[in-house]
Amino acid sequence: MWLIRASLRPMREVTVFVGGSVGSDPYAPNTWSGSSSCLLRSMKDENLLEKAVGIHLPKLTNYVRLAKNFHLDRNLWRRHYYFDPKYRRALTRAAAAVPVSSPVLMQIGHMFSLPEAFPGKKCISYHDGNLAGLVASGFGLDGVSRMRIEQALMYEHEAARRVTAVFTFSEYLRKSFIHAYGVPAERVFNVGGGINLSDAPEADPAKTYTAPRILFIGTEFVRKGGPQLLAAFKAVREKIPAAELHIVGPTHVDNLAAGVTLHGHLSKADPAQNQKLKSLFRDASLFALPSLYEPFGIAPLEAMLYQVPAVITNAWAFAEFVTPGVDGELVEKGSVDDLAQKLTALLSDPDRLAVMGTKARERVLERYAWSAVAERMAEIIRAL
Repeated sequence: MWLIRASLRPMREVTVFVGGSVGSDPYAPNTWSGSSSCLLRSMKDENLLEKAVGIHLPKLTNYVRLAKNFHLDRNLWRRHYYFDPKYRRALTRAAAAVPVSSPVLMQIGHMFSLPEAFPGKKCISYHDGNLAGLVASGFGLDGVSRMRIEQALMYEHEAARRVTAVFTFSEYLRKSFIHAYGVPAERVFNVGGGINLSDAPEADPAKTYTAPRILFIGTEFVRKGGPQLLAAFKAVREKIPAAELHIVGPTHVDNLAAGVTLHGHLSKADPAQNQKLKSLFRDASLFALPSLYEPFGIAPLEAMLYQVPAVITNAWAFAEFVTPGVDGELVEKGSVDDLAQKLTALLSDPDRLAVMGTKARERVLERYAWSAVAERMAEIIRAL
């Protein structure tokens, strides 16, 4: 009888820590690109979450670390600051000051080390990407000192090997932790990631694809392949003069060609801007994100939920998002010609897009819901 009662008792055995580069307020809409609050709600629904805490450095400590890593280039300043092992150790000490009673702790990201802060606890880390993948991409580290990169890699390597288990957003990332960081395969689990929508849009049986309208979403325009998309779109317009390209994210882009509309940054937290974003999803016939590097990338999945097939880079977790020709297409990284050809072919066949859009929505609902992620986490944590 006791065993039966124990099995029925809600778990609520996990304390989640967020902080560092992902943000320090667990439920803020911009923390971890919006994924943190969605994940926590699903963990709570699964009776898995005891509490979530945000950690940050004391003001004086933070000012000292910022000063020691100062650089005139704000991007380089940010990189050196976050890669600084002294910053990460200070963040770990801040985590250690948090009172916890749950037997399992989970950290989001690699900016601190829960096993170091709580050596007697079972500790899990959850990741959408890692530094090894960024270094391998050859993108985004120009100007960062080699010493600081090596320090950060060593820190992530040690932190990953010390946790009880590593959870990843993708199979690509799971393999990266095994091969790049040497974490035993039986301790790395691909639990997946989810779309950051509190309420999924209903399927639109009347959706049409006759308007050749492409949607791009990405604040980091260069990293997301924006220049390559602009070049490819010029070729698309030569074949399909009515083609449109709608860009969301950057506030300024130089030399916009005919047919391109820049919408700037649209926040989901602002009702009016969120409504505009939803209408762009609904009106699009095709989504394009030819990123040069992408640790995960949720925007294509959100588009697919709106029955919009995605054309994305054939690399990283992206390669797991779509089955080419079924619910989207994959393009070679940096290839303007490949991108232009596939965009033109798809926009020229609205009936095919309609079938692919239905399949795209089905794929997201089956594989990329946060509720399903929390269920997979719960099963693994119970086994621990």
